[in-house]
Amino acid sequence: MKSFQFFNAAGRLSRAGFWLHGLVVWVVFYLAWSVLGNPAAGAAVWLINVPALAALGLLCIRRLHDRNYSGWWLLLVVVPVAGALWLFWQTAVRRGVAQDNRWGVDPLQSRADYLVVR
Repeated sequence: MKSFQFFNAAGRLSRAGFWLHGLVVWVVFYLAWSVLGNPAAGAAVWLINVPALAALGLLCIRRLHDRNYSGWWLLLVVVPVAGALWLFWQTAVRRGVAQDNRWGVDPLQSRADYLVVR
């Protein structure tokens, strides 16, 4: 059974899974800030931002794995503009590698671990 895995860098993640996981992270992030109020409140910044950024970074790594890139390519984002544009193109726009690669099986490939009713 597939489940949400936000803090796991192993394996691959499809584009749809990337967008869905990212949306969940941002909704939780927004709700946490709504509840805590002032975003400049010292400890609250660390309690919310660090896990949210870690989850988004790990999602990007799994998406890069689907494109057959190492997670180390995420460090390219420190290059102003070009790095962020490259990362967006690779994770949010381009299709993953169609066959299995060194990070696992194709997440879009049909599996026999669930029942399909037609």
